[in-house]
Amino acid sequence: MKKSVSATFFAVFMLAVLATFGFTTTATAQRAGGGESTSAPWVIMTYVPANNYAVPVPLPVTPLKGNGVSFDFYPTPDRAMLIADISQSKQFGSGKLVGKTLSAQIAINASPGATFNYYNNDGTGNIDTWTSAGGFVRLYIQGVNPALTGCQSGWHPERPDCEAQYWWSNPLHIDLDDLAALGSKGITLQALLDPAVWSDRDGHMGTDTIIGDITVNHEDAFNAAVANATKIGLSFGGNGWWAFGTGVNEPSTASFVLYKFVAK
Repeated sequence: MKKSVSATFFAVFMLAVLATFGFTTTATAQRAGGGESTSAPWVIMTYVPANNYAVPVPLPVTPLKGNGVSFDFYPTPDRAMLIADISQSKQFGSGKLVGKTLSAQIAINASPGATFNYYNNDGTGNIDTWTSAGGFVRLYIQGVNPALTGCQSGWHPERPDCEAQYWWSNPLHIDLDDLAALGSKGITLQALLDPAVWSDRDGHMGTDTIIGDITVNHEDAFNAAVANATKIGLSFGGNGWWAFGTGVNEPSTASFVLYKFVAK
């Protein structure tokens, strides 16, 4: 069932898709940036009918002159995450992102009057549920967490991961309508890798310490993820569904452009 937002699914979505795929098809992925930009291959995680839109799959992006990349939005809200695997990066190896600021130079080239949509769960499980207005993009980072830092007791003991591995810039984001209105020059979206401006997969800020009667140090969890980063990029969604996809309303067309992604 498309993009079920139960807690179980959301865990499986992030763990199965973001943690296990290894960009083995790097011949079809593209590189973005230059200088201080990542040299890792980029893919656009996309919900597709082949698996009933259950989880997004990595699809290739289009290379641009100057090492940027782009992808076209679909009419449906199925473009979910533009991410790069940096696990083997010499530039962004263990600990090299600590204290840095992530910056993404981005733009949308769209037909006049284009509006966007995003997946929005209505509680019915309807595979065609989305809202016709809205959507935004924000920064994303993922890191390994072998010590289960910040994880609640009993979280998937058979797997060395939990919600504390996956982080989004919060509240920093930009609406797709606003980004498209800026034209081809776009904007630079940036966020310091500081726990005060990032939240995890379950919505905990990096500065949170209490969940009910359980003490969990999310700052340690955030710092662990940054120090052991494996993937970086951008996430597309709306409302509370930050990685569940966005699209452009027909008959309009739109392409997202990543000119450069740097950490400095």
